[in-house]
Amino acid sequence: MGLIGRLLGRRSARWTQEWAAYPADLGDDSKVYIVDLGAVAAAPVLELPIRLDVEARYAAGPDGMPDAATLADLERLDGVLDDAVHALGGHVVGRVTGSGVRLATAHLPAEPAAALPLPTGPRLAVTTATQYDPQWAYVRDSLAPDERQAHIVNDLALIAVLDAQGDELGAPRPLAHAAYFDGTDPAEGAAGELRTIGFAVTVERDDEGLYALTAVRTDPVRPPAVHEVTWSVKTAADRHGGTYDGWSCLPPG
Repeated sequence: MGLIGRLLGRRSARWTQEWAAYPADLGDDSKVYIVDLGAVAAAPVLELPIRLDVEARYAAGPDGMPDAATLADLERLDGVLDDAVHALGGHVVGRVTGSGVRLATAHLPAEPAAALPLPTGPRLAVTTATQYDPQWAYVRDSLAPDERQAHIVNDLALIAVLDAQGDELGAPRPLAHAAYFDGTDPAEGAAGELRTIGFAVTVERDDEGLYALTAVRTDPVRPPAVHEVTWSVKTAADRHGGTYDGWSCLPPG
């Protein structure tokens, strides 16, 4: 079972766990976040004021990521850490991997009385540190996805459904993007901007009195290129005071 599968299969927490994986930024997979968004939403959990950081350094490849053997070692470390943190009454809330470093973060009810029995080895150099962080500042300020990362998470949720259906993600097909505006002028302003980059755009007033923009262009849905496409529509809507409402598509014909 892979890393994400192991995380998704872990014990229930004080909140509903919602694990998500996303890169550091659009088109940048040199650092990968695996974060429990349920923990982010629940933060701060005041009965878990102690932050535990477990850093594992490894020999990185050109992309900053571990090779297969090192990844297996990291997965074993993940399992031992999850068990140790659970035994202490705490929860692992996120992991960040890249540039030769995996940093796992957990929150505990108290300082551990003894060193955690974490595995090391020739491929990993593991260190631990604790900090009093009752406001969960690191979770809220660093692990929580920023606006772009949250946008990627939404893209990946739809892409995962398509992939599970056997979709050939690299095959171009019409993608329909939706956005909503309070008035016709801002909607038409965004429409004009999107037409200049190849979108076919319509604006119609819906039953609730909003102006619904639909922008269609033929693109593949394979990451990371699709994130740039969807972000371009979102930012155009934002610039004109609108709200981006996501995208949809049919399988390539």
